[in-house]
Amino acid sequence: MKKMRMTQVARAEDLTPHMRRIVLTGDDLKDFPADKEGAHFKAIFPQTGQTQPKLGLYLGFKKWMRSYTVRAFDHQKKELTVDFAVNDHEGLASNWAKHAQQGDYLGVAGPGDTKHTNYDALWHLLVADLTALPAAAAILEKLPSNAAGTAFIQVPTTADKQAIAAPKGININWVINKDLTKNALLQAVESLQWPDGKPAIFIATESSQMKVIKKHVKTKPGYSNEQTYASGYWKA
Repeated sequence: MKKMRMTQVARAEDLTPHMRRIVLTGDDLKDFPADKEGAHFKAIFPQTGQTQPKLGLYLGFKKWMRSYTVRAFDHQKKELTVDFAVNDHEGLASNWAKHAQQGDYLGVAGPGDTKHTNYDALWHLLVADLTALPAAAAILEKLPSNAAGTAFIQVPTTADKQAIAAPKGININWVINKDLTKNALLQAVESLQWPDGKPAIFIATESSQMKVIKKHVKTKPGYSNEQTYASGYWKA
């Protein structure tokens, strides 16, 4: 298990109707690694009736952990920015985020490595639903200025679109879809005119939908396993 750190909420804001930004701070972040935007870490939540999460390895500790994305990290200010999908489901993490206030405690374990396979690829394809929007946005903002490609990002409403500082050569397509039983992202990817060359591919959606999208892109010219990251971020 990666190093565990205790943090507190510095501030919280609603970015969109279904995304809440929490900025965490604390002395434990002084050695948090830089340049990990888009990487996973484990958020450790307080147990029922507690205000501080219990850090460490103990029986049942994983029940209080969930995977989240480093959206941004400011080493000078020791501030870790995390975006939480809210108001589309009930759960340990989303319920905590919805009510989080300045001073609330959250444990942080990690981070791991960033998930995009090749930032210098000939072109890029990113396919993400609301839960993976923070990871996709962080990746897009880290791409070199001459990067080319397409991103399909699914959100429930037009009000959930976000400003993402992507390179000019990246075409961001917002897929507005409230019906999560429908694989709208697959339909979007099927409509793509597939460029020549070997892409770096990032797919992160509901688990069964991700598998169907991956099966589709595998049939395309230039596809390679080593330049593809595909993950089910949640299960229907």
